[in-house]
Amino acid sequence: MTAIGRAGEVVVFSKMGCHLCEAVEAEIRSIRIIGTGLQVVYIDENPVLHDQYWLRVPVVQIEGRDVFEANMIDLEGEWKKKLARLLDK
Repeated sequence: MTAIGRAGEVVVFSKMGCHLCEAVEAEIRSIRIIGTGLQVVYIDENPVLHDQYWLRVPVVQIEGRDVFEANMIDLEGEWKKKLARLLDK
């Protein structure tokens, strides 16, 4: 696992043209806790990150730990509640 970002920072690993990635990023921006930074890292141009994340994006990392990824997204929208709980910790 590649840890990027500072303590308290939320990182979204994304790729160009990924609509799920855009939805997760927008959701984080809408519920983000004040004082928490958000960094979007595009894996397209980094071979190491591409190999690690390309089947899993969007991947959300909080304080260096991967805590959320594409397979957690459901059609019913429960993923938004899961993401909100993770960001609230």
